[in-house]
Amino acid sequence: MTWFKKDVFYPVGQEIPFNSKNRYTSLDKKTIASTSVGQWRLSFLIFAFSLAFFILISRLFYLTVIKKKPILITKEPPAFMMQRGNILDRNGVILATDLPIVDLFVDGKFVSNAQTETQKLLEIFPDLDFEKTYKKIKSKSRFTYLKRNLTPTEQYAVNHLGFPSLNFSTREKRIYPQNELFSHILGLTDVDNNGLSGIEKAFNRDLKIHHKNVQLSVDVNVQDMVRETLLKYIEKFEATGGLSVVMNVDTQEVLALVSLPDYNPNTFEIPSKDAFFNKASLGVYEFGSIMKVFSVALGLKTGKITPDDEIDATKPFKMAHYYISDYHAKNRMLKVPEVLIYSSNIGSSKIALMAGTENQKEFLTDLGFLEPLDIELPEKAHPMYPKVWRDINTATISYGYGMSTSPLHIMSGLSALVNGGLYRAPTFLLGGNKNKPLRRILSPKMSEEIHYMMRAVSDIGSGKNANVKGYLIGGKTGSAEMQDERGRYISGSLRTSFIAAFPMNSPKYALMVMLENPKKSAETFWYNTSGWNAVPCAGEIIQKIAPYLGVSPQSELEKPPYIEAAYVIKEKEKH
Repeated sequence: MTWFKKDVFYPVGQEIPFNSKNRYTSLDKKTIASTSVGQWRLSFLIFAFSLAFFILISRLFYLTVIKKKPILITKEPPAFMMQRGNILDRNGVILATDLPIVDLFVDGKFVSNAQTETQKLLEIFPDLDFEKTYKKIKSKSRFTYLKRNLTPTEQYAVNHLGFPSLNFSTREKRIYPQNELFSHILGLTDVDNNGLSGIEKAFNRDLKIHHKNVQLSVDVNVQDMVRETLLKYIEKFEATGGLSVVMNVDTQEVLALVSLPDYNPNTFEIPSKDAFFNKASLGVYEFGSIMKVFSVALGLKTGKITPDDEIDATKPFKMAHYYISDYHAKNRMLKVPEVLIYSSNIGSSKIALMAGTENQKEFLTDLGFLEPLDIELPEKAHPMYPKVWRDINTATISYGYGMSTSPLHIMSGLSALVNGGLYRAPTFLLGGNKNKPLRRILSPKMSEEIHYMMRAVSDIGSGKNANVKGYLIGGKTGSAEMQDERGRYISGSLRTSFIAAFPMNSPKYALMVMLENPKKSAETFWYNTSGWNAVPCAGEIIQKIAPYLGVSPQSELEKPPYIEAAYVIKEKEKH
């Protein structure tokens, strides 16, 4: 093999002299062009890498020499960056927080004797299943959880075993210091600290991503007093459940919300469907005679009645295929306050019919009763009402049948009736209603007239068992038949309720108590209506919370003529 360079002959093995002027003369033009491009690319890459290296060195020099701050290199963010924000009550008491916890896992690569390690672990954790634990330890997986939430004593005992395959991982666990007390408000989180329900879900981004604290309007002391009393009366009357809500009528801040049964969010046990269900915000119910106070307010607003008027309740009347009658009929003309005092279905129906179907529908819409509430909890009710709203619906809704809404709806509507006539949606945040719109429901004068009527109900009417001397409680009772899953009424099974406000000379707080299926007893003269169970429960709650809330005893209201007349008639009927 020989090489030829023009006329020059080079034998095989002879060194070919380099000449820069004619170095490509032995190559064709295509090869020459390709070689030139390759050299340019190589030169560019060398330049680019040199520039990147220079920038990196310059940055390191700036950080370590000029700025003189150490570089933190870690696989995980600092612990405080992982922490979920706290949830606090209105006074700053912690209701939910994060605590570091330890989990035990096995690294299969370092297992020497799976059976021995399993047996030793079961001595520390007798609740572990031998077969399942043995299978996990025997597997070659580098990371398999064996036990979560170890106590310091348990961690020490495992360490003392000395098995290199057993290791620990740390994470944060959501802790609820008040246990069951706020379960339906706070909700809970999953194993990865993501909110699943309640405030935890509603403010998951603020709590987990932005690590912000959330301060609620609830008061731990009020909540505790309400829950303790409600539990007492549920047990006393063998009720299947119950609820209670306390609200500031001016700010519509929820101070307490209890739904029973409840659950402990600190445990890993899945609560029952009934215990997990928030009756106060998510449940929808027919409330019976409680609705009569809203029907009287409707009559006043439309100008169809005044407090001095009388309503004909001398006998039942027929609408469609139904007779509307009174439970304890007076069979006479009733003054408007007496419609509430004696809880007259006839009187309430006639007032609503005088006001008219469209006005009733509009008024209930203004009260927020026909749509989900604008509240912070994700568990919010969708009210149920007639698609076709006829006169018969107007009549039955006026005394609490034919429309279902939530207890929180009733409480926000009650607050508007007694606070001077202004409505806005309730809130669970401290100061959370500052930007929510207000709308006028009643005039201040009409609101004051409602005060006197509600006070009379608690003084001489069906709510008198709630009276606490000096606190001027006003209220309205309600008992409605419960329904089965198909919507059929269950005979003899009642849901009893009582709504109240206090002190009625200038209402500051509203309260609701509801008991599900309370039982009759000799003590209640074999009645199971609200006046015998929900009403005294509400009275005891008010007796406990009123001094704490700073409500001082007041002198009795001076009765206007239309209320005085009802008292006079009541006194005459006694004799």
